[in-house]
Amino acid sequence: MESVLERRPYLVPVVLGLLTVLLLKAAVLPSSGQVLDGKDLGAFVYPLYTMTGNLVRAGELPLWNPYSFLGAPLIGNPQAALFYPATWLVWLVGAERGIGWMLALHVWLAAWGMARLARTFGASYTGGLAAGILYGMSEFVGARFYAGHYTLLLVYGWMPWAIAAYRQALLARHWRAALPGAVVMGLVLLAGHPPLTFYLGLCLVGLLVYHVVMAEDARQAAWDGVLRLAVMGVGGLVLGAALVLPAVELTAVSVRENTTPEFINSFALPPAQYLNLVVPGLFGNPKAAPSGYWGADFYEEFGAYAGLLALLAVPLALRRFRREQAYFIGLMGVGIVLSVGLQGVLLNLMANWLPGASLFRSSGRALYFVVLGGAGLAGLVITQMQQMTIEERRALLQPALRRWLPVGIGLAVVGAVFYSGWYASASHVEPMPTRAFMVAGALALSAVAGGGLWLALWLYSQATARALKWALPLLLVVVMWDAWRIPLQVIQPRADWRDPLWIGAAINIPLDDGGRVVQIPADSPYNGSLATGHLHVLGYDPLTIGTYDRLMQLSDAHDPQAAANTLMGVRYVLTKAPYERENYQLIGIADGGIYYERLDAFPRVWVAEQVVVEPNDDAVRAMIAQDVEALRATAVVDRAVDCPYAGGGTATIRDYHPNSVSIETQGDGGMLVLSDQYYAGWEAQVDGVPVETARAFTAFRAVCVPAGEHRVTFSYRPVSLLVGGGLSLVSWLGIGIWFVRRRGR
Repeated sequence: MESVLERRPYLVPVVLGLLTVLLLKAAVLPSSGQVLDGKDLGAFVYPLYTMTGNLVRAGELPLWNPYSFLGAPLIGNPQAALFYPATWLVWLVGAERGIGWMLALHVWLAAWGMARLARTFGASYTGGLAAGILYGMSEFVGARFYAGHYTLLLVYGWMPWAIAAYRQALLARHWRAALPGAVVMGLVLLAGHPPLTFYLGLCLVGLLVYHVVMAEDARQAAWDGVLRLAVMGVGGLVLGAALVLPAVELTAVSVRENTTPEFINSFALPPAQYLNLVVPGLFGNPKAAPSGYWGADFYEEFGAYAGLLALLAVPLALRRFRREQAYFIGLMGVGIVLSVGLQGVLLNLMANWLPGASLFRSSGRALYFVVLGGAGLAGLVITQMQQMTIEERRALLQPALRRWLPVGIGLAVVGAVFYSGWYASASHVEPMPTRAFMVAGALALSAVAGGGLWLALWLYSQATARALKWALPLLLVVVMWDAWRIPLQVIQPRADWRDPLWIGAAINIPLDDGGRVVQIPADSPYNGSLATGHLHVLGYDPLTIGTYDRLMQLSDAHDPQAAANTLMGVRYVLTKAPYERENYQLIGIADGGIYYERLDAFPRVWVAEQVVVEPNDDAVRAMIAQDVEALRATAVVDRAVDCPYAGGGTATIRDYHPNSVSIETQGDGGMLVLSDQYYAGWEAQVDGVPVETARAFTAFRAVCVPAGEHRVTFSYRPVSLLVGGGLSLVSWLGIGIWFVRRRGR
């Protein structure tokens, strides 16, 4: 088998591609009307990419999202990944089909990249193939499909390519060898998942340390390694500047501006969950009714079984240690320590000393290092066995064949029998009997995996040509089946991602510019408005702007008559139960919900008769909470504004687009207030003349307008995009020219 792959190396990506299609049929070849069933896919990803695709097809640049919160920048939202080429393909073919295709493509890239990375450490083609299967198609990937972590999977696909590129650059003579790695880093940054990108940085630093320790001239190796890492890092930042600069701008004013130890320690791995790394499914299956998953919240943060061979590779590698195995063993150790959170000390040190480390939560996600290290180590152990004599192989595998695997298989069988007996003898008072049955099944499958692995390794220890002929194919089959058994359970299709509450809203609530909407039930997806085009005061996004968030914390965000919702101009209510109030009228009923209109809603834009200057945001919020009705004709701004006009007037929104708002004013003049998010990059003009924009009520936009009839225009022209986009464009053109000239030479 190895000789076939040596003669035809292209078979490795071809085989991995075919396996990807086979595993991800629901994504590559979905049935009519079906989409992938992932929690964040339906709640966030499908609506987001439907909205941006609709904007592009309508001739609008998707720079600003007016349909959630009070508005938010799309350019700075890593989840939108506006400048990543895969996003453009999603717009071209549609969100439902495009997202499935892009996920499958990046799973294939992940598997192929891992195979390439293993090869740079000396793995055989067969070892690289096994490493690719374990990395690209095991439970970590399946858990992300279940969760709907779209951009995480995009970045996941490129990470082994970046590490492999740096490895190749370290072995080359000139710093220009790091430029391909810079290209990959640019794609990683544009793909838009900062936490996993941060983990990639740790992987690269770890590779630098490994390279220096293993080098004969440590000083020269350190200098060369740091230079090449700097080329990759700085080059990647410049290539990805179109997203990086707006994202930094957004993060600085978001709710993640100041984080707490509790936030950093979110979803730390409980000790009991380590068992799931050995016996997957021991705590249930989130897709299996009625018991589902009963482990620590959330399943997707702790699902990281990389295969029995990846676990067995650790003691096998330590028995006959080779220096190239040290990097992958080190990654696994770092992952175990980081995943337990602050209790593991390492995360605490990183949060205090590494810039940006405190912005991320989900410490259990550090199990990524375990998956990466286990896959690479498994590939190297397979290679090691291929290169050994029969006597050396027997000596290496003897403990595994005589003790480790038989004992493990025996314990799994005994456990399966015990829990099966519990299930058979139980009183069937749920959920315990069903859980016992699922635990028995998980143990039985682990026993089967152990038996298959034992048989393959036993064949490897035999001296006959026939046994050796079947050993490697059987080992790959066992590796594939073992890696796939959890993803096949959790990667499933569904009929539709649209929530009935929002389907009914599209029919019953007008798409006017005069009123915002709010949903009362918290169990429905917040981001349905992205697809329908309604201006929702709520939403779901990791980078919520801080001024908006603190304003909403004044009262219940789902209460249509709460102070913040009243001030924001909430006019329409989406609910699943009757909401009968004197100042509300019923406007529609659908299968998914009931819809009301508020008769005395605040306007979304008004000309204030009086202006109050209050630089303390806490004091402003206290005023809003105390008596919001008294503020109908008032503008509370954060600084003194030269506005001699007074008396009030009327204001009407004439044109409302994501990146621009046009308003007509009449009357005696005063401070014009628009209940849209105040944010850097929004500029204002009165009759074509630029004017200063003030911040009203801590989060709104406001400008001073004179008496008479005037046209006020707000336009979103972010400097961060101009600078970042310019840097990215010039650098991509430059790197393209360099590659063309290099190929020509």
